[in-house]
Amino acid sequence: MSPRFLKLAAVFYGLLVVAAAAWNALRGREMLWIGDDPALSLLAGTLTAAGTVALGLLLYRAVPLLRRLADELAPQIVDRASPLGLVLVSVYSGVGEEAFFRGAVQPEFGLVVAAVAFGLVHIGPDRRYLIWTAWALAAGFLFGFLYEWTGGLLAPMLAHTLHNAATLLLWKRRRSRK
Repeated sequence: MSPRFLKLAAVFYGLLVVAAAAWNALRGREMLWIGDDPALSLLAGTLTAAGTVALGLLLYRAVPLLRRLADELAPQIVDRASPLGLVLVSVYSGVGEEAFFRGAVQPEFGLVVAAVAFGLVHIGPDRRYLIWTAWALAAGFLFGFLYEWTGGLLAPMLAHTLHNAATLLLWKRRRSRK
């Protein structure tokens, strides 16, 4: 993961946050960043990430297709990336995507539309990656539920960021041991 890629990711996901804030401002809505209870949001986001990472590891072990796809993608995604780069991309995507999908799309169109849109932007290059799209769709519903339950973006942003960071770092660690 080159410094150029990290800069482009920061700009892209930063623009998603700006788009969400502008969308809400134009609609006369406030972005609900923290939620009703910050402690609940922190706990819910952390526990959700722990659950999704554990489920992801279980599925990785149980579904040979996931292992093949991971081995195919690893050279482009994790092998050359530094741990810091993986964490930064996780923060950028977790904050940017949640600000946009949960902070702007969901209040405007509802949970189902936001989750489906989130799943659709995670379509891979061919049909083999539909399993990734299905995972993203489920995550979209889960993150959307967290947003509704906690009343803010903190829980889904934290869950999304921690899930991505843990998954990418575990993936890199597994690859470096081979």
